[in-house]
Amino acid sequence: MTQNNQSLHLTDAIMHELKTSLTAIIVSAELLAAQLNPEEKSVLDRLIQSIIRNARSIDSRLSILSGAEGLLLDNSKFQPKPVNISEIIQDVLSQLYPEIQKRSQNIIIDIPDDLPAVRADSQYLEQILLTLMGNAVKFTGNEGRIKLSIYREGLALIVQVSDNGIGIPEKEQQLVFQPYYQVKQVKGTTNAGQGLGLAIAKLLVELHGGKIWVESIFGQGSTFSFTLPMAVTIESSSN
Repeated sequence: MTQNNQSLHLTDAIMHELKTSLTAIIVSAELLAAQLNPEEKSVLDRLIQSIIRNARSIDSRLSILSGAEGLLLDNSKFQPKPVNISEIIQDVLSQLYPEIQKRSQNIIIDIPDDLPAVRADSQYLEQILLTLMGNAVKFTGNEGRIKLSIYREGLALIVQVSDNGIGIPEKEQQLVFQPYYQVKQVKGTTNAGQGLGLAIAKLLVELHGGKIWVESIFGQGSTFSFTLPMAVTIESSSN
């Protein structure tokens, strides 16, 4: 067994133990709530729900960390193939639709009709887009504007997610891709999360052979861009 595989199995074992304990905490808290049946929004109800909510949050973060660690040590699950990115975008938008509607945000999709397929792992590509679009929704105020555009550049596609939200200070723009880094929350935006989304998105983009970057003006909005290889053969690209 290689050192990488040993590390991967050790990580899986640790994650399994932690998630097992969290499951026990969640189940116990839910049983406690059912047994005590506290009045809704009472102090006891709020405390129990806080335990459940935070335990589930930690469980979710462990899953993300486990997946990222696995990719770093063993990317054998990475299976790129020709993918219609338009279909992935529709799936992402359907997941974000409730929050977009709640915030009355304007979503603009600027994609050419003859957009070629990209060579990507559909699951990982969905995660990248969900992170970038989700952040745009999260950090853009009510009735804000979010635009997703795609254009060709050589044998690659450039995907851009722009918003007119809070923006990122210039000195922080290169830090947002670091694990656990969070831009300071601004009044009127939702919870900033755990600071893992962009770090994992960067990892997944680079796994595809692409790059990711951000341009932003604080107080005016941000544009996150990344590249993806088109699903073309060497023969077709040379003609």
